[in-house]
Amino acid sequence: MLYLPAEEPKTLVVLDQVSASCRYATFDPLAHLDPDRTAVLSHHPEAREVARGAVRVMEWRRGAPLPRSIEQVLTLGSFNDLAAEVRPWALRNNARFCVVQHGLLTPWSPPLTPGDHLFAWSEADADYQVAGRDDVTSEVVGSQMLWKASRLPKAQVLDDTPVMLGQLHGTEIGRGHKQRIYTEFCTSTGALYRPHPNEADAISRAQHRVMRRCGVQIEKTKRSLVEEGRPVVSIFSTGTLEAACRGLPAWVHHPVPPAWIEDFWSRYNLSRWGSSPTQPYESPELEPALAVARALSD
Repeated sequence: MLYLPAEEPKTLVVLDQVSASCRYATFDPLAHLDPDRTAVLSHHPEAREVARGAVRVMEWRRGAPLPRSIEQVLTLGSFNDLAAEVRPWALRNNARFCVVQHGLLTPWSPPLTPGDHLFAWSEADADYQVAGRDDVTSEVVGSQMLWKASRLPKAQVLDDTPVMLGQLHGTEIGRGHKQRIYTEFCTSTGALYRPHPNEADAISRAQHRVMRRCGVQIEKTKRSLVEEGRPVVSIFSTGTLEAACRGLPAWVHHPVPPAWIEDFWSRYNLSRWGSSPTQPYESPELEPALAVARALSD
């Protein structure tokens, strides 16, 4: 659905995904954009809540025209369905196609497409995505997710038992390899294993059963990491940085990390298990969502 404001829109915000990290990246800037000059395009009914200036809602189909007044488009990237459909229109109409970073970058992160303008979390991330290319641009705004986390009350350690954050669903490392790392770490340290919310599929549940038989305790609570108040460990989860921003001891672990993981750990200043805990992510004074909105409004 396309949500149109009372006046001719200057900016189009494409809401392709509604996970927590994606909401921080694309929903939050809407609170700082002029609602009377901002259009919203989304598959999701949640868009109605944030399209504050919408006076008209219409169904939009692939290839259908968009208001010619739109000068720029904010997206998560053209690897998403709606953004991919909007991008050709943006190119034809000389509208700047902006991509806001919503998570940590690995070699498997979707690349920018020619002409994209990246809103990056850091100079290191901007360099990582733009390296060697002259067909894309970037600017650093920071991470809205981690900026918010750093401004919440600090958590207290209520239990010294560490919790390993699961990422069995991820494609960066094979499932079997991750299962061995998790099993070895949890059985040798007494850590609990906390499944990722996406580990509800049949394969993940089967892996959990094998891990239990090997002595791993699977955490079943739905409480947040902060409420649990335990030290946090992962291989390369964003949760490590979120925990550090909230004041919890946080580390990363891989017995023999490949080069890309070591580069990843270095880029985000993540501390290995057994060393001093990870320091909170350095966040800018200006709220990243506001920085994005200002950049779109200039």
